[in-house]
Amino acid sequence: MIRNSKAATWDWGLIITYFSIATVFLGSPLVRLDVGFFQLYPLRLFGFIGFFLILSRVGWGDPFLELYYKFSVFFLLLGLVSVIWAPDTNLAIKEFGVLQTGITLTWLVVRYINTEGRVNTALNIWIVGALFINGIGLYEIFTQKYLISVEVGGKNERLAERLGSLAPKAIFYNQNNFAFFDSLTALVLFGRLIKQYRPLKWYVLNWLSFVISLYVLICCYSRAAIASVGLGFALFFIFSLFSHNHYKKNLVKIFAGLLVLIICLLIINPSIIDAIVTKFNLVVQKNETASSSNDTRLDLYTTSIDYALDHLGFGMGPNSSVFPLDGLPPHNFFLQILMEYGIVILIGILYFLIVAVKKLGLYQNVIGNALPAMFKASIIVFPIMAVGPSTIIVEGSFWLWYALVIAYSSIMHRKSQMLFQAAKQKELTVTR
Repeated sequence: MIRNSKAATWDWGLIITYFSIATVFLGSPLVRLDVGFFQLYPLRLFGFIGFFLILSRVGWGDPFLELYYKFSVFFLLLGLVSVIWAPDTNLAIKEFGVLQTGITLTWLVVRYINTEGRVNTALNIWIVGALFINGIGLYEIFTQKYLISVEVGGKNERLAERLGSLAPKAIFYNQNNFAFFDSLTALVLFGRLIKQYRPLKWYVLNWLSFVISLYVLICCYSRAAIASVGLGFALFFIFSLFSHNHYKKNLVKIFAGLLVLIICLLIINPSIIDAIVTKFNLVVQKNETASSSNDTRLDLYTTSIDYALDHLGFGMGPNSSVFPLDGLPPHNFFLQILMEYGIVILIGILYFLIVAVKKLGLYQNVIGNALPAMFKASIIVFPIMAVGPSTIIVEGSFWLWYALVIAYSSIMHRKSQMLFQAAKQKELTVTR
């Protein structure tokens, strides 16, 4: 009887959600079952399970979350229907599977990550997952060979010749996608570091994961990712200094500590600073030698916009953005969405990000940590991050971040409403 009662208290939806979040950091190349037109990897497996789990339940507890659910159902249905008119049916089916996996992950997160404690658990998984991925990245940086994908590729070889070192890929398709992951990771993890928390081991692991993610990010030589992190930090400090919060002293301490560390490095071993400066110079110079004028971002964007305008309503279908560009991706998340799924979906995605920014800014004073300000900063710099990778629709880290932004803004809103109702009730009681 005791065993049964314990089993009955298990929240299988939450368990599946945690497993889904963890498998984000395994990617698709590590563990997968390939049957030709279909690949089953851990995140997709939990995506299938979670899809039926969500459909079997009703009620979201927040009109904002329910609206997102309805929009994402429409997004999913449009992706399924548009397979019919996509230029390549097989490629469209593959991307629809990716879309279903990503949207299901967001459903699970916004459904079950509904308290601050569960957000912290999800971020702990992110800390460990980032250490795992960046551990692979460090191996590739120091050994100058890929651990998972043994084929370097002509473009990477040319890039390595210009830069003098091979940029890491780890579980990603290329170094720009890796940089996108670390740009998100650095911002999110730093937002949690501002105020020390317990247990101490998680705080130390958070610092370690954050520092390694910054180093690997620089070694990926992605200008978009590095610029977005720099601007994100700047916006975070502005939001923090000009809002009501209890961690301004922590910001000053961390800034002072970093300043002392830099001074010590300059005194003890200036070559470390010189090496970092050299890395940044390589980031700026990496694309000075263009292989072809047709491969420039301007040409890609111009062609993409022309085709997007011709299919503005509901897009060209999943994975169709590569056809006008002779197999090249548009290298811009928003353009890819506009080309493949149309203006309605693009506006919907932007709407939820904009509302989340408003919620995070309006209710920041009800939560005593720096995550609201950092999530807000990450949303604002996201368009810069999105121009670097080939595509981020395939990246589980994107869907996880997007879901956490929506879920956390909902948590803040509900908490502020509870505090407001409690204050109002207290006022009525005093008045009586």
